[in-house]
Amino acid sequence: MAAIDKIKPHVRAIKAYTLDPIDTPIKINQNENPFGMPAVIKEEVLRRAAAYDWARYPEFIPTRLHEKLAHYTGWRADGVMAGNGSNEMIQAVINATVETGVRVLLPEPTFSVYAQVVKVMNGDIISVLLNDDLSFNIPRLATAIKVQKIDVAIICSPNNPTGCTISKRDLEMLLRNSNGLIIVDQAYLEIGGEDFVPLLNDYKNLVILRTFSKAMAMGGLRVGYCLAAPELITEFMKCKMPYSLNYFSMTAAEVALDHLDLLHPLVEKMQHERDRLFRALQTINGLKPMPSAANFFVVKTAIPPSELFAALVERGLLIRDVSKAPMLNDYVRISVGTPEENDRLLAALREIFV
Repeated sequence: MAAIDKIKPHVRAIKAYTLDPIDTPIKINQNENPFGMPAVIKEEVLRRAAAYDWARYPEFIPTRLHEKLAHYTGWRADGVMAGNGSNEMIQAVINATVETGVRVLLPEPTFSVYAQVVKVMNGDIISVLLNDDLSFNIPRLATAIKVQKIDVAIICSPNNPTGCTISKRDLEMLLRNSNGLIIVDQAYLEIGGEDFVPLLNDYKNLVILRTFSKAMAMGGLRVGYCLAAPELITEFMKCKMPYSLNYFSMTAAEVALDHLDLLHPLVEKMQHERDRLFRALQTINGLKPMPSAANFFVVKTAIPPSELFAALVERGLLIRDVSKAPMLNDYVRISVGTPEENDRLLAALREIFV
């Protein structure tokens, strides 16, 4: 028997999440904060890191960070779990809940990592397509939860890649009528969408995931966190690797939370650029941007997405071809950049769509 035969068949059957290794001067394909981290925060993190004994492990449980996150979110510290990006939070929660026969509801299209991790755990995926306008189909989700006896539902709000959101009223209705867990990934919350933390007080089946990678400009440092009932956090912790959050990233998150006054203006700039870019894209014949609450859009294109992708790469701009996702065969995804980057993009698109 070959060594490869020892790998689980359902793991061998899936394709790994990956990105093409293409390098361009302007990168607007990963929904990053284009304005970066303020120098004051960087300098304080570097000062603390230089004074730390690198031979020592970081805190086993990042108590200070959990307390700061509790203050920031309005939730209790024993209901917080921080780790190596929200992707680790996704993996830990799914590992704790999903096995053979467990039914997982996914609105589609959405972040493909959810399906990948569910398949690794051999769970059964129940897909519910978005509406034609790429908004959540709430009646269909509610029916699936009831009829299909869903164990775990995962809702990304704002949704990646479509930017649509679920309202607090609709989420509460789903929570009230579900016997399973509902996981809400709010990676882009600070940019758009409603705060669902108040619902944690009344619904023990709600799990909220968030990240420092987007609005907090810390994509390179990988810090995410989970908010849930303390008894759930206790179980999720068993599925997270020890010391997964390194000292440098942990410290950067703490300092960022101490300087939210410096980060909020950058979020406002992103929101302003999002709205400006959306209006400008609407004026280009052959493109139809869809409304988004996040720092990206899916855009319907009159020419094949692969051709538009290549044409922009030739002009030094990297976007995301999402045409293989359900419902998005004519779409690309464009992240919001700096004003200068957005102007370069618009000029290139006007040249392509003459």
